[in-house]
Amino acid sequence: MTPGESATFEISVRNTGTVVDSFTLRPLGPLASWTTCEPAVVSLFPGQSGTAQVTVAPPLDADTPSGPVAVAVRVISTEDPTGSVVDEGVLRIGGVSLVTAELSPRTGRARGRRTSKYRMALDNRGNTPALVGFTGLDEEDAVDITFQPPELEVPAGAAAFCEVRVRATRRFWRGQGVTHRFEATAHPPNEAPISTRGALLQEAVLPHWLPKALALLLAALVVLGALWFTVLKPAVQDAATSAGASAAQQAVNAALENRALSSKSSGSGSGASTSAPPTSPAPAGPPPPALPPPAPFAQALTMSQLNLPAGSNHILNVTDLVIQNPAGDQGSVVINRAGQALLTLDLASFRNWDQHFITPIMVPTGKNLTMSVSCANPGGKACTPVALVSGMSVTTS
Repeated sequence: MTPGESATFEISVRNTGTVVDSFTLRPLGPLASWTTCEPAVVSLFPGQSGTAQVTVAPPLDADTPSGPVAVAVRVISTEDPTGSVVDEGVLRIGGVSLVTAELSPRTGRARGRRTSKYRMALDNRGNTPALVGFTGLDEEDAVDITFQPPELEVPAGAAAFCEVRVRATRRFWRGQGVTHRFEATAHPPNEAPISTRGALLQEAVLPHWLPKALALLLAALVVLGALWFTVLKPAVQDAATSAGASAAQQAVNAALENRALSSKSSGSGSGASTSAPPTSPAPAGPPPPALPPPAPFAQALTMSQLNLPAGSNHILNVTDLVIQNPAGDQGSVVINRAGQALLTLDLASFRNWDQHFITPIMVPTGKNLTMSVSCANPGGKACTPVALVSGMSVTTS
């Protein structure tokens, strides 16, 4: 039989018992869900026989097996269930492939003779695999059509894909695009060919906007050339001429000034009868001692030592200033340089105040950098802020 059709059997049942009995017919095997018995129950007197029609109607889909398939019916006795029997037969089901095809995209684009790629989707809704071949057709003979792979096996109940490449046989350099229509055909076994239509839009090698772009570029070059010869080049020449004239005038002025100085020197010396004898240069003494390089320093200012002197021959360049208030004291702290207040902070507003100076604070020679604290702790508690001062010490003499 062929899937999608039906096959009918006749089964004969005989009551070999001694009492009236009813026999239920129940299909078995891989085709049981598609098998019916009519009637489903046969009642017989002792020694009497009866028949029933067994109809098998499997659908045409991937779940239907192909080839020889067992068909079985169990006959169940109501009075003697243990005496039930099973009768079997063989049904040969043909393999049928049901292939559909679709081409995507319908329209491709190609410039010059480049290849446009498509994809053909094949779907097999039959109960047996299908080996599908492919052919291409172009009535104008303007394109070459190739398939990769040239043959494709599509399993039952599955889908597969084939790549279709379409290439124009001729190219053209300018002009409007040309549309080439073609057919890609799938040839499933024992079925009619399936044709899908597509189109290739072939464009010129040179895009249509290229002449306009070249014209605009040429116009821009012409404008730039005109600007160079009419505005920029004369301005550059004038600037170069002015610069040369200025340099020449400076050279002339320098020469005249040197000549005037030499004339004045010769005139002042002409009144003396004899020139003064040249004096010998004084003997050179030992070179002055070199000053030591700047040296880094770091010092903590506490309540017991609030003064940082610069020294009689040193300058202090303060680059880093860190003030700590670990006890959370209340009051204010003031950093002074030679009696001048540089910084005033509220102790209650910070625990650690860290400041680094790009331009250092300079403490001149003989001046001091001091820290003064106004304590306002309740209960007369002493304040304990600490200021860490660091930087470079420069020797002046």
